[in-house]
Amino acid sequence: MPVDYADREKSYELYRNGKREGTWDPDDYDLTQDREDWSQFSTAEQHRFLATCAGFYDGEEDVTRTLAPYMMALDALPNDEMPFDTVQEEMYLAQQVYEEAKHTDFFSRYFAEVFGTQDTAQYREDGYQEQGYSTEDLYDTADELLAAVNSGDRTELVYALGEAYLNYMGIVEAQLARAGYLSFDQMIELKADEMGREVVLESFQTAVGHIRQDETRHIENGRWVMRKLADAEPDIVQDVYEPRIEEYVENRLLAETDYEQPFDGYDQQRIAEQLTKYLQDTIDYIGADRFERYADVSSALEERAAAD
Repeated sequence: MPVDYADREKSYELYRNGKREGTWDPDDYDLTQDREDWSQFSTAEQHRFLATCAGFYDGEEDVTRTLAPYMMALDALPNDEMPFDTVQEEMYLAQQVYEEAKHTDFFSRYFAEVFGTQDTAQYREDGYQEQGYSTEDLYDTADELLAAVNSGDRTELVYALGEAYLNYMGIVEAQLARAGYLSFDQMIELKADEMGREVVLESFQTAVGHIRQDETRHIENGRWVMRKLADAEPDIVQDVYEPRIEEYVENRLLAETDYEQPFDGYDQQRIAEQLTKYLQDTIDYIGADRFERYADVSSALEERAAAD
């Protein structure tokens, strides 16, 4: 089906932006200074920083391997019955798979050439990683999408696709990855202050800046599709979106972290407050009036805290 260039939707515009902004190459960075900077981190600081990097490295690979079923599900939808052009969205996701592979490429190189290891397991199994919503769950999401495609049931397919977009673009990227970026920001800034430097790990920061830019487009596209799926099946908000958000809030936003923080001055509360805002942004984009308990995230969290 050809693209209707007279009606280029949000996904196509983001695809165009990606062609302009997504041309960076992980091989272009000189990591010599980053290796020297890394040697100045204490063992405890390295361990903490690697815990966050390990989550990104594994997550980028998991997503690269599990996005294809999203396109298959879109292709199985009756395009003329949907409130958006599934072809344009498939084009966007094809670009996103490439970007996720490039993110995997960067972390693979950085682990090898700066960290000196490709082993992420030891950093993800030592208490640094919070419980719930691992990117490993995306493999189950992919299987559920394929099952919905094979079912031939339109509502089941829309529900499965909505849950997939919420799990990945709405939570993994819009919440967990952004928490990681905010953590990087604090750890690097605190280390630079300690060393009396304006910047440390400069190539890492530059590359991660490109990854953040890529994922900003992913998040915006995901929110837009979730809203369109709610237009197609309004009950998806109460049946799928709100229960999954409740699970995320329970497992992440309300969970207490029990690891030691070696970076003096690190402010976890500041990150939690920003994550609350990000979640509200997602709900507002879909339409806060469609939600019951989480139309106002701050109020819902206060209510939960008072009940506990």
